[in-house]
Amino acid sequence: MNLALWLRFAARDLRSGLQGFWIFLTCLALGTAAIAIIGSLAAAVERGLEEQGQPLLGGDVEFSLIHREASPKELAFIAGRGSVSKVATVRAMAVAGEAATLIEVKSVDAAYPLYGVLTLEGDTPFAGSLEQRNGFHGALADPLLLGRLGLKPGERLKLGSLELEIRGLIANEPDRISDGFVLGPRLLVSEEALRQTGLVQPGSLITWRYRLKLAGDASLKAARTVIRQAKAQFPDAGWRLRARDNAASGAERFVERLGYFMTLVGLTALIVGGAGIANAVAAFVARRTPAIATLKCLGAPSRDVFGIYLTEILLVALVAIAIGLAAGAAAPPLAHAALSGILPLPITARTTIGTLPARPLNM
Repeated sequence: MNLALWLRFAARDLRSGLQGFWIFLTCLALGTAAIAIIGSLAAAVERGLEEQGQPLLGGDVEFSLIHREASPKELAFIAGRGSVSKVATVRAMAVAGEAATLIEVKSVDAAYPLYGVLTLEGDTPFAGSLEQRNGFHGALADPLLLGRLGLKPGERLKLGSLELEIRGLIANEPDRISDGFVLGPRLLVSEEALRQTGLVQPGSLITWRYRLKLAGDASLKAARTVIRQAKAQFPDAGWRLRARDNAASGAERFVERLGYFMTLVGLTALIVGGAGIANAVAAFVARRTPAIATLKCLGAPSRDVFGIYLTEILLVALVAIAIGLAAGAAAPPLAHAALSGILPLPITARTTIGTLPARPLNM
């Protein structure tokens, strides 16, 4: 009965507006919104990495080796479980006239990409663009590379001992983020062209990646089973094994740590805003002194007077928290619409309630 009385009196008092409560409402809403937005965006990125794991990794399972290619037995093990795409990455210098720049060279085969779509600017078809024509192998370049070398599509650059013809500009590379840290713009070539450059030598710092698209059961459980079998059959292979739930472990760690840091910043802002909240509540109570005195003169007990104004403060706090949570719920779809074509990280438009389950970052 007392609670109903408190709510009725608090509602009547709030009819006059939120005078004296704006600072309180603003500080609490901003602090709550900061924490909610950071949490929802971090969850949206983590969920995007999980949902887009296959195109980001380029397969269901990736076997990567440095300095050497897979042996016939290792390759037979991989190929016996589905479709395989072979990719090699190496850093090198591209030269055009007097200009030179560091680039990230990536050789691909005809099966690339197993998942996702490689798109080129101007709707240029990817199929056949890396083949040899008129004595020159084709290459696809990051637009940044052409800007550094002062080239245009159709012109040539030198990579190692081989001249390559630029036949298109890369608009979207689905598995770019899985390569980790990059130092230069991308140049996409065929494996045959890479071998003819002279860069493939014993001891060259080349990473050979074998992406596997599982045949039949392509579940995450099946992918992890393949990884366990590979570790058991080839314990000394020295390869790095990744399933699609670990397509971008570096990005996941970065997002996780950034989320922790920004949440701490939000909590700090909320604590600092607590001083404004305390002052706003004190000023509100001071302005209500005549009303409190009237209630006491009419016989209202101290408990009811305290309960009425505490209820009023809590109602305003609930409104402020609701505003902050609404901002957090709206953050993922807004970020997806505004930043999906800018950020390299996938952002889903759905809102997460609660927390995502922890997932292993290393296999």
